[in-house]
Amino acid sequence: MPTLVQTESPTRVFDAPAQEYRDKFNRTSFHFSHTLSGNELFELPRLATLANKLLAERGPASVRWQISDVPVDKKWADVPLNKQQEKVAEAISHMNESGSWVLLYSVQNDPAYAAILDRVFGELEDVTGVSLAGKVTWKDAYIFIASPGSVTPYHIDHEATFLFQVHGRRVANIWDPNDRTNLTDREIEEYYIGDLGAANYRQENQQRAKVYDLVSGTGVHHPMLAPHWFKNGSEYSVALGVHFCMRDADETARVYQVNHYLRRMGLQPSTPGESAWKDASKKFAVGLFSKRNPKNKFELLRSGIRRMVAPLDWAKKLKA
Repeated sequence: MPTLVQTESPTRVFDAPAQEYRDKFNRTSFHFSHTLSGNELFELPRLATLANKLLAERGPASVRWQISDVPVDKKWADVPLNKQQEKVAEAISHMNESGSWVLLYSVQNDPAYAAILDRVFGELEDVTGVSLAGKVTWKDAYIFIASPGSVTPYHIDHEATFLFQVHGRRVANIWDPNDRTNLTDREIEEYYIGDLGAANYRQENQQRAKVYDLVSGTGVHHPMLAPHWFKNGSEYSVALGVHFCMRDADETARVYQVNHYLRRMGLQPSTPGESAWKDASKKFAVGLFSKRNPKNKFELLRSGIRRMVAPLDWAKKLKA
């Protein structure tokens, strides 16, 4: 009997009891099953075509291509990018041998992948019991394609994420975002000011990580700010990431941003959650300067604080 190739997502994407989603969603990481494996949208030829389409329609910022043999504590900004993007489709087509990884951003700009993103969000409201429509301020889908043995270095994200392993094997290491032994307030403050590599890997904390063995048809959820790193198995990997910003997390980010500048002034600011009125004041102050219709997540997160401190930066330049 010939092998049937699945060309459309089945009726359900998530394949697991809903209770775990309800109990752990955006609180702690957890393992889940899904039904995206076998979908031809995630085969290498189709992904190579998608990469070319994104480059043609949205430019170089839509694709990140770099070497994959890096240490876990390497900062993303320190890993050289391969700028021969006209050859990225070739690298994807030969991912088993290319020694690289390719990240395709905002794949929902292709209607076929937009349909998957919409389906995932529709199911998330069902399985989590959370009305996401009023709480999600930004959502996106990306595809991560990587050679055997590839390492995704340690980092944090503002977004909550559902990662679907579609092909190959990866090991995920994920930490509790609320444990300040793993992630300090200062690291979070620096991250929200714009240092995407602010979180520092500490070998002595490795044993604190939850380790997930991801194979085709499984996935992992990690909440916002959960430190994480990944390593591929012996064959190439394809994973779909669906991630999104939540309104309450956006507002908490404003508290960390103000705290960064208070700390620079020699003060010891209260951490989020310690004082309701102080948190509210910080959120309100940054909110006054935030763009009302941000075009991307960076404007959503950082437009307010950048506008707020711009006069200070200008004054410093004049003084210098």
